[in-house]
Amino acid sequence: MFLEITDLSNSGSGISRLEDGRLVFVQGALPGDVVTAELLSQKSDYATARTLEVVTPSPDRVESVCPFSSSCGGCSLICMSYQAQLAFKQKQFETEIHRIDPSVLIEEPVSGPPLHYRSRARFRYILKDGKPLLSFFEQSSNNNIPITSCAIADNALNAFIANPPKLNVWELEDSQLSCITTDNGVLYDNSVGKITITAAQKTCTLHVSNSVFFQSNLVLLPKLIDKVASSVQGREVMDLYSGVGTFSSFVEDKCHVTAVELNKNCLSLAKRHLKNTTFFTAPVEKWKPSVSHVDTIIVDPPRTGLDKNVPSLLTSFNASTLIYVSCYLPTLARDLGRLKQLGWKIESAQMFDFYPNTPHVETVVLMSRK
Repeated sequence: MFLEITDLSNSGSGISRLEDGRLVFVQGALPGDVVTAELLSQKSDYATARTLEVVTPSPDRVESVCPFSSSCGGCSLICMSYQAQLAFKQKQFETEIHRIDPSVLIEEPVSGPPLHYRSRARFRYILKDGKPLLSFFEQSSNNNIPITSCAIADNALNAFIANPPKLNVWELEDSQLSCITTDNGVLYDNSVGKITITAAQKTCTLHVSNSVFFQSNLVLLPKLIDKVASSVQGREVMDLYSGVGTFSSFVEDKCHVTAVELNKNCLSLAKRHLKNTTFFTAPVEKWKPSVSHVDTIIVDPPRTGLDKNVPSLLTSFNASTLIYVSCYLPTLARDLGRLKQLGWKIESAQMFDFYPNTPHVETVVLMSRK
């Protein structure tokens, strides 16, 4: 069937309509494309499909720089010019924020190199004729796509991909191999490495491992840290969902920080480089603090966003400033709506394009409450 693509979804699929009026989300299609496609699934109010052929290309369509992009599901926007990607993401971000408050100041997006920026990745480890290979999953399936390079991985990861070590596959959980680029090279064996970052007018060395979360764009991370650190008000700071203490590291010299993180491995690493921070290992929604005064709260939750009880908990601290760092617009918008009902006001919002050639972004929203 022929489809004219009119928009993009937040997952990076093209959007069109079937003859009966239902929306159809089309893999591999961009706004302005006319494609032939086949249906993959149908629901009562929408359907999914995949592109078979681009009949008329969008003016924003470019040739992919990745030889694996036709099958790998990682970079769904790699055939879209980077300028168009950035404009699409910024528009989507503005739409979500202005749906909550049309008067909010949306700052200019922060961007960096669209290729070879990613310092963290998870591969499928396979042996073929006794030779180790790394692979990604095929789009919408569990099939392996062996790769010899990755267009968005940094130079160290690409060297690792080209020459992976020989490991005992049965020792890897589901044959998964998580890797991260550090000052010590690429970590893949749960050892501890260091990442040195210069931001907020200081240089910090953070302890990390491949088994815990850490931001994957080291080019833009200092700019994100600058934004967060410069927005902190007062001396008492809460860093919730603190991870290895990335933000805490750049504010604890001027503030007392209370860091809350569920993952004990993260806090174990954080304690190696944080000196003026009090640590708690607990889910934020179940944490029962004995804190009498808070000036600024930093939250950086996972894609699921804040538990439904957390907005009320944050409000109970009577802080004047809330800095919400998010990697997923739908849950960010949901949480901002809940916080607004509790008296929080959005002061400004900014997008950081941490993940070029994908539909994902990092964002910072500043909120205040009297």
